[in-house]
Amino acid sequence: MEIRQLRYFLAAIRHGSLRAAARDHFVTQPAVSIQLKKLEDEVGEKLYVRRGKRIEPTQAGSILATEAEEIVRKVDAVTHRIQGLKGLESGLLKMGNIDAASVYVLPDVFKAFRRRHPGIDIQVLVADSDSLLAALETGAIELAIVTLPLPGEAYEVVPIFEDKMVLVAPPGHELVGSRSRRNLLRRVAETGLITYPAKSTTRRLIEKVFIDNGLGLKVTMETSSPEAIKRLTEAGLGASILPIEVVSNEIRRGSLKAIPTGKIRFSRMLGLVYKSAETLSPPAKAFLSMLVEKYK
Repeated sequence: MEIRQLRYFLAAIRHGSLRAAARDHFVTQPAVSIQLKKLEDEVGEKLYVRRGKRIEPTQAGSILATEAEEIVRKVDAVTHRIQGLKGLESGLLKMGNIDAASVYVLPDVFKAFRRRHPGIDIQVLVADSDSLLAALETGAIELAIVTLPLPGEAYEVVPIFEDKMVLVAPPGHELVGSRSRRNLLRRVAETGLITYPAKSTTRRLIEKVFIDNGLGLKVTMETSSPEAIKRLTEAGLGASILPIEVVSNEIRRGSLKAIPTGKIRFSRMLGLVYKSAETLSPPAKAFLSMLVEKYK
């Protein structure tokens, strides 16, 4: 049973004429007759009878006409939605990102995307990098901004933003105002940090700086939220290493002090990751293009 046959049948019943149905669909009357015969063979019942110059549906034809109206309506609705998706007139962008990216990487991009494609809804999952990769794997999201590098090569990766990080502590902390940079890293290692969980990519990047300098790192508290790390640091519970953008306001206000580390630099690279360009929805492809354009 084909949608085309149902359309021919509905037009023929509506007009009471195969010729009129053919005219509606810009085909010949024999073409309509052939398709309706195939439709009758498919359902195994006579669908219409002739009454003079008009045709009328049989009981089976009336049942089919009622159901066919709904079927054709739904097919047309789905087709309209898909065409709208292709034209970015409607649809849903499902993506995820680490929370720091939500604060200072994506807002301007989201704003520009919504201005360009107001019919596209945006659904954002905020989580750590590992959780976002798991969501990509299950198809819960199509795009994710995570901390690089990734474990393995299962995804397409577009580096977009170098996230510079800074050592901060509350006023009065023993590291604040230190004149000696030579032993600063050792003092930090011994004093300890409030930092990210052990399995997180950012934690591994921070620890690598200490390891490369022959030091271990004492961790006094850990949490996956940079906002929580910042608040704990402000509360006087220790020092931390956080993205500059996360603590810039607190540094300006004086509730946190930035501690220069000289030639020793802390940073991480944020990247957009996805499974395959071929499987991305039109909204996801449009967002990918816009993000690459901004950060290329």
